[in-house]
Amino acid sequence: MVYHKQISNFKFQISKRSSVVFFFFIICLSYYLFKSITSSVFMRGRDKVNVVFYGEKTRFYSLDQKNTNYLLSYSNLSKVIVPGGYGNYKIGSIGKLASLEKKPEIIKNAFSSATSTLVDLYFYQKKTTIYYDDSNLKQTPTFIEIFFNNSNANIIDRLYLQYIFSTNNREIFQIIDLKPFQLEDGMFDKDSFYKKFQGTFFQITYRNLDFNVQILYSKSYKTAQLIGQMIEGEGIRVVDLSDQGKVSSGCLLISNKEISKSKTFLRLADYFKCKTKIGETTVSDIILELGDLEKEWAVN
Repeated sequence: MVYHKQISNFKFQISKRSSVVFFFFIICLSYYLFKSITSSVFMRGRDKVNVVFYGEKTRFYSLDQKNTNYLLSYSNLSKVIVPGGYGNYKIGSIGKLASLEKKPEIIKNAFSSATSTLVDLYFYQKKTTIYYDDSNLKQTPTFIEIFFNNSNANIIDRLYLQYIFSTNNREIFQIIDLKPFQLEDGMFDKDSFYKKFQGTFFQITYRNLDFNVQILYSKSYKTAQLIGQMIEGEGIRVVDLSDQGKVSSGCLLISNKEISKSKTFLRLADYFKCKTKIGETTVSDIILELGDLEKEWAVN
């Protein structure tokens, strides 16, 4: 009897321990899903989500919730400006640079600069390589690219992308030909591209809110201009670039209390990781003091 009672107690303890472990697992899973859903770019009510798949066939997608989806396919031999003071790099070498610098966001920054938009998600292969040859356009990313490549996308973003690319046919993407913007020296003419396609990737929500931005810089007008073009490309009007005459640490966004709650203000704060402050503005609705962003986005 004593032996059977000991066995019974042992089984009960195992069962109780298993229940605790299972309950803890459910809590952790629920928290993970909650964080993934709340941090997903597709759950933030944006009109467009800009995505880069970097690799042998580098593609930029501007995915629209209601209107036209755009696709840009880059030549590995085309050279673009890489913000951060890195100068000009061939598309096929940017991944190698990002790996050596241990800064994968270099990929995001390079294509934000080239397209004059704010890139939301970027995917890149785990292996470090340089791509030399051009290859045929591959319109839709594969399951492996979406779920197994490195990325700043979370699981909800990946599932949403898989749904979009698996349910939409090829005709859903309007392809923008980049060959006319390829200069003789191989440079991608981002300024001409910006002038021709300004408004193509607008977030209608931000444009309708009609809040404008003043950018304050301390060292480089060109860097302020680059960031201004990216913000304009998002549909947020930039009305002034000014030398603030002093060097500040970190970047800072300033606006009144009402505008600080707007989607426009929150988008800028989230993308550039800026501190925020309630204050008076004169020239614009929002002031963006670049601070450390001048180094992160520096252009020669």
